[in-house]
Amino acid sequence: MKNSLKFSINRTGKVSCGLVSLTIALLVPRAQAVNVIMQHNDLARTGANTSETILTTANVNTNSFGKLFTDSVDGQVYAQPLYVENLSISNGTHNVVFVCTENNSVYAFDADTGGITYWHTNFGTPYTSSCGDLTPVVGITGTPVIDLSSGTLYMDTKLAAGPAHKLHALDITTGSEKFGGPVTISASSFSADVEHQRPGLLLLNGVVYLAFGSHCDQGSYHGFMLGYNATNLSQVTVFNTTPTGSQGAIWSGGMAPAVDSSGNIYIMTGNGTFDGTANYSESMIKLNGNLVVQDYATPGNWSTLNSGDTDFGSGGPVLLPTHYAVGMGKDGNLCLADINNMGHVGNFVQDFSAQSGGDTVGKSPVYWQGPGKQYLFVLHSNSRTKSFEFTGTSIITTPLGTASFSMNDRCGGLSLSANGTSNGVLWEIGSDSNLRAYDAVNFPTVLWSGSVGTYVKMTCPTIANGKVYVGTSSNLGVWGLTDILYIQSPGSNPVLNWVTGTLQEATDLSGPWVTNSAVSPYTVVPTNTQMFYRLLLRSGP
Repeated sequence: MKNSLKFSINRTGKVSCGLVSLTIALLVPRAQAVNVIMQHNDLARTGANTSETILTTANVNTNSFGKLFTDSVDGQVYAQPLYVENLSISNGTHNVVFVCTENNSVYAFDADTGGITYWHTNFGTPYTSSCGDLTPVVGITGTPVIDLSSGTLYMDTKLAAGPAHKLHALDITTGSEKFGGPVTISASSFSADVEHQRPGLLLLNGVVYLAFGSHCDQGSYHGFMLGYNATNLSQVTVFNTTPTGSQGAIWSGGMAPAVDSSGNIYIMTGNGTFDGTANYSESMIKLNGNLVVQDYATPGNWSTLNSGDTDFGSGGPVLLPTHYAVGMGKDGNLCLADINNMGHVGNFVQDFSAQSGGDTVGKSPVYWQGPGKQYLFVLHSNSRTKSFEFTGTSIITTPLGTASFSMNDRCGGLSLSANGTSNGVLWEIGSDSNLRAYDAVNFPTVLWSGSVGTYVKMTCPTIANGKVYVGTSSNLGVWGLTDILYIQSPGSNPVLNWVTGTLQEATDLSGPWVTNSAVSPYTVVPTNTQMFYRLLLRSGP
C-alpha cells in the first residue's frame, strides 16, 4: 500500500493538510492579508502574529518542520525581515520578504521559493566604526517600516561619506527612490559620526519617525527622535532626550517606538542626564505626535543605574490591554506602568526582578492573549527565557515556566505566532545560533530546534503564512512545513512549491494518480476543468 499526504487550498491561499487533495479549479475566497510591515508586527510591539493558520503546536516538529531554503546577502542582517503578501511585482503576484544589511543593501526576495530576487539595491559604502559593538561596518540597522497604501519602504542608511545618515523612501516593487529621497538627517547637536540608528522606524499619521542612540557610548551624543513628512521627506519635528545634558540614548535593543490608540508614542532611554524637566535619561517617556513630553516613568534607583551604565532603555516598551506599558532594562527588572498616570520617579505599578542583572541586554517582552490567560515572554542576556501571566492589572511574579537554555551576554530575540488565542508558538533565536520553537501555553516545552547558521544579536524572527524568516550574519534563512505543497500565486497557472516527495496528479479525487516528473517549483497548467495534486512522501507495504 502507498502512503501519501493529501492537501487542499486553505483560506489564506496556501496549501495545508486536509481530507481532500489539492484542487486548483476551486475559486478560493481570500482571507485578510497577513503582512509584517513593521518591527514586531504591530504598533503595540507585541511581537505576535495572531493570524497564523498554517503552523501549529501539532505540526511544528522534527517530522514535518525544517529549513526550506536560504538566500545569500552581502552583510549582517540586524533589521527584522518584513513581509508583504500578494504583491504585484515582476509581472506577477508574489509573496515578498524584504531584507536589509549592514552593507547598506536592501533585497526583495520571493518569500516562498529560494533563489528568486525581484530587486536588490545598494545605497553606498557603509560607515566603519572604531567601536566593537557592531563590526565590521554599520549601514542599515533599524528595521524599516512599509506603507502599503503608497507601496513605500522607509529606512535609514549610515554612510562612510560625511559620515551621514540618510532617510530613504523606496518603491517596494522596484527599489527605486521616491519623494525626492534620500534626505540627509540633521538636527541641532546631532552628530552623524556618533549617532546610531538602532530602533525600528515608526510610521504614524503621515510622519516617519527615526530614533537614535550611539555606538558604545562614544563621543558627545544625545538620544534623538526625528519626524519626517512621509510624502515629501521634509523634517517636521525633533526631540532631544537630553538637550541641556548628555547621552540618554534610544537604542531599545532594536525595538521600535510603541503607539497607543490615541496616537501617543512611547520610548525608553539609556544612561545619561536626568532631571524630569528637560532631560529624560533612564526613563519610559510618553510623547505626542509632535514629540512633546506628556508623561514619564523613571526607576527610583535611576542614579545607581546611571552610574553603572545599567541602561533602563536596553529594550523598548510594549503596550498591554487596556492602559499599561511594560519594559525591562539591563538590571533584569520588569517594570509595569499605567500610561494614564505614569507616576514619574519610583512609581511604577510594578517593578520586580524577573531576570539576572548586569551590563547586559534586556529585550522587550512578547505579549499574547492565549486561551484563558494573558502571557508575557521575557528574554534577557545571561538568563533563561521565562513566561509570566499578566492578569490585566498586574504581573504574577512567579514565572509560569523557565526555559532550559540560557542566553549569553548578547542575546537573540523572540517572536510569537498563533491563530487567535490558540496554537501559540514562541520562536526564539538563541545566542547559540539555534532557532527554537516552544509551545507557548505549555512553555518551556520545545516543539522543534535547529541551527540558523551564525545568529546576529537581538534580532527577532518573522513569521508569516506558514514560514519563519531569520536574518543571520550572511543570509536569510526560511523554515516551514516540509511535507506541504505551497501555492505561490493563487488563480490561473499557480506555482506549487515543495521540499521533499514526488508530485502526483489526477483528474478525479479518487484517482487514478499519475506521477508527475516535475520538480519544485512547478507551474500548474490544467488540462481540464479540474486537477488534483498530492505529494507522495514514501512507499511501502
